[in-house]
Amino acid sequence: MIVSHKHRFVFLKTRKTAGTSLEIALSRQCGPDDIITPISDEDEVLRRELGGKGPQNWESMPGRRAVNHMPASGARRLVGHEVWDEYFKFAVERNPWDQVASSYRYSNRRPEWNVPFGAFVRSRRLEKLAKNQHIYRLGGQVAVDRVCLFESLVDDLAEVCDLVGLPHLELPHAKASPDRRHYRELYDPSDVEVVRRVFSDTIDTFGYEF
Repeated sequence: MIVSHKHRFVFLKTRKTAGTSLEIALSRQCGPDDIITPISDEDEVLRRELGGKGPQNWESMPGRRAVNHMPASGARRLVGHEVWDEYFKFAVERNPWDQVASSYRYSNRRPEWNVPFGAFVRSRRLEKLAKNQHIYRLGGQVAVDRVCLFESLVDDLAEVCDLVGLPHLELPHAKASPDRRHYRELYDPSDVEVVRRVFSDTIDTFGYEF
């Protein structure tokens, strides 16, 4: 999560949507008063190497702390209704079938991790990924000014940058997996239907198809 008072925007970070790459790129544009939440130690190293700013101001308010993947409800409480209403708010969403496959490939990069894809699709991890929609919704309704789509992220992000007065950002490749198979190669028909059921709201909202 990033709250930029310098550029008057709030970025809500969803899971497996290039969020860390975007957070690293955005942090390079932040001022000293902006809120930047911590990321993993490995990604903080990459952020420093690329000239980004590290975590700052994320626990500066007594009793209120910004966290990674903070949902809209918590972010609004953190910054207050005035800032929430006035700043440009955005997040990123992704085709759920692709998102689930990406999460599986990322976990599967570890030699000791040996979970079949079908079991992964039927694990509690799927429910956690499906909570992406709560990050940018309030009361079930989209509460941000723009939901960029992962599939058109370069163009969508360029439009956001123009709106908030940022230079167009070049995204680093954080958390990339060496497994480059197309997501459809991982699924059997029953897996497809599990994802369709769990992510039905996201699929309906953005018109995603397998």
